[in-house]
Amino acid sequence: MYDIIIIGAGVSSIFTMLKLDANQNILAIDAGPSMGERLKTPSTTGFGGLGLSEGKYNFSPDLGSNLSEKIGEKPVLQYLSEVENITNTFGGESALTYQSHADIQNDSSIQFLNCPTKHLGTELSKKVYNNIFACLSTQIEFLFNNAVTKIAKTNGIFHITTSENKILHSKKVIIATGSKKNPLLNKSFEELGLTYERKRIDIGFRIEMLSETFDPILKNNLEVKMRSGSMYSYCMNKFGRVIKRNLHGRTTPEGQNSRECTPSKNLNFTLFRPYYFDSEAEMNAYLDSLFSQINQNRDRIIGYPLYSLSSEFEPVKEIQGTLPYESDFSANILLTDLLDETIAFFQHLEQHTTAKIDGNTLLYCYDTKDFGPEIHTNNRFESNVPNLFFIGDCSGVTHSLSHAASSGLYLGDALR
Repeated sequence: MYDIIIIGAGVSSIFTMLKLDANQNILAIDAGPSMGERLKTPSTTGFGGLGLSEGKYNFSPDLGSNLSEKIGEKPVLQYLSEVENITNTFGGESALTYQSHADIQNDSSIQFLNCPTKHLGTELSKKVYNNIFACLSTQIEFLFNNAVTKIAKTNGIFHITTSENKILHSKKVIIATGSKKNPLLNKSFEELGLTYERKRIDIGFRIEMLSETFDPILKNNLEVKMRSGSMYSYCMNKFGRVIKRNLHGRTTPEGQNSRECTPSKNLNFTLFRPYYFDSEAEMNAYLDSLFSQINQNRDRIIGYPLYSLSSEFEPVKEIQGTLPYESDFSANILLTDLLDETIAFFQHLEQHTTAKIDGNTLLYCYDTKDFGPEIHTNNRFESNVPNLFFIGDCSGVTHSLSHAASSGLYLGDALR
């Protein structure tokens, strides 16, 4: 019998574990590999979850979650500060740290947001989470390569069944599975009587342009975060590259910072907008159809020079794209609403640059940011099933590394 079983060993659960009372009998289960295995073979699952990717932590209460609505802005600021201190303690003090800022007055078309940022990058993220694992493994029991297939509750006790036919029992259960979904686990949630809000996924073009385009906005800064209507910029990399990533079986473009690779002359970022679906099944059917046309079972990336999508933008300077792509003008691939809003964003952006946006700017299809369907929980992240908690991205409340980590610290304190 365990005091607490944590399902998922990603960022939110790891920061929860760092707070929990080590005298409790705690087990963490993850469908993916252990830390040692992840260091040998790349994976998006297992210990650390997506924390072992680019490792960009944004320390603003306004970006990355609805956490302030759940626990209040002052606690969020305190926990964000603690997240940074913890990453430093475990080896992340040499990370690239900067303030996302633009010395530009906001207008009605684009908001330029201030945000302290800590960018570990992939290699330093591995070091930090390996050090954390070394610490936690002396206090907490781990079970890797076991997907949880069923959760039931009788007489106040939870019964957990895994894909390896292990049956485990616990007084409390924390769900911290990130954005990746397990249909069998969702079935258990339905049987337990849990209900969901709408399903949200953000889709956007990963944009690559000459870095000099943003010089009037960035000046000496490395990144600026922007909002325009329902759209927002994400993960800007000055002098970085665009690379492929495999996420949930789909090949998508991802930004890479200049310290991870040979610097380029370009700048890249994603411009996201939200899409909503009534159910996860409806969303997955839509994404599977879209990306089957894009990837074509061969990891194909679709990209477009901006001038090929809008005659308003004239190609002037040559831009050496950092990711090979093919152009495909099929109607089912080009998302008209996303394209229209992206072009409108560029039009607004030109008001703050000294030159027009170059028509050779590249738009790669598509970066995605998955949001867990928000489950009704109280301000302790406890669901309507007593002692069943949801934190991190699977709760639908957070959608960034720093805020997922903060939710974990908050719950860990609550359960001490």
